[in-house]
Amino acid sequence: MRKGFVFLLVVLVQLAAGASSLKVMLDFFPNPNHIPLYAAQVQDFFSEEGIEVEIMPPADPSDPAKLAATQAVDLALTPQINYLIAKAAGLPLISVGALIDGALGGLLSLVDLGVEELSDLRGRKVGYSLAPLEPVLWRTMLSTVGVEPGEFELVNVGMSTVAALLSGKVDAVGAFRNFELIEVELLGEKAVFFPQEDYGVPNTYEILIVANPELFQERAREVRGFFTALARGIAFTLDQPEAAFDAFLSLYPDRDDELHRRSFSATLPLYAEGARHDDVDRWVGMQDFLYQNGLVDRVFSLEELYTTEFLKSP
Repeated sequence: MRKGFVFLLVVLVQLAAGASSLKVMLDFFPNPNHIPLYAAQVQDFFSEEGIEVEIMPPADPSDPAKLAATQAVDLALTPQINYLIAKAAGLPLISVGALIDGALGGLLSLVDLGVEELSDLRGRKVGYSLAPLEPVLWRTMLSTVGVEPGEFELVNVGMSTVAALLSGKVDAVGAFRNFELIEVELLGEKAVFFPQEDYGVPNTYEILIVANPELFQERAREVRGFFTALARGIAFTLDQPEAAFDAFLSLYPDRDDELHRRSFSATLPLYAEGARHDDVDRWVGMQDFLYQNGLVDRVFSLEELYTTEFLKSP
């Protein structure tokens, strides 16, 4: 009887105070990469932890880490590579968890262009969007099959990667296996995709969740609640993928098409169980790669790079 009274009192206090709110910025526009996050929201996993979560798309994909560093948002989604570059540049950030546990990037080409092996890009044009990162990635990949920098041409195609490939402006482009590859296939093209981790680029956490460490001083309870709920959202997505996709569609009904359904299926094996991000080899390998290629000018200890304080033990 007394336990029931205490529980009721706690609930009434929480209702009177209102749920704490966290601002979470996505790395890009809402898409299947983010389905566990939206599943957690629709299934009320966040509210059950006593928090409200505002999920915000960025105006510019380069903004999230910067805004987390300045605490304009509480948590930000960002690729591990982008995070390491931002941290080396001096932004006060630490990784708190992961959403996508594995690389999604690589080079995309078409069989009709005579490309079946990566080495077939010798003497060809390779498109990129983001410098200096992508040129380093594509040079690394091609070097593993004996194609040296002077044996192909790098072309900046902006963000119009698929259009540049289909128009013949370039013979390959940087792309994601769970989006552009599927997009090209749905257009009736026979595509070939070369995963970056198969050609000299260390595997990576495609999407981390980062924060300014000062956030933890006053918001530790909310951060812990967020990752508890997110881990539930990931588990729910893996266990009930159709229900999770339906949760996403309840918020974004215009995404109910073959592209987004196939993209979700391709992403499903890569959601980070438990939101964990503590594979030491993943951290050491990628940080060393970036340092050796001049993309960062310093390295950090593991303790400076990530914390598992807010994650449940595996």
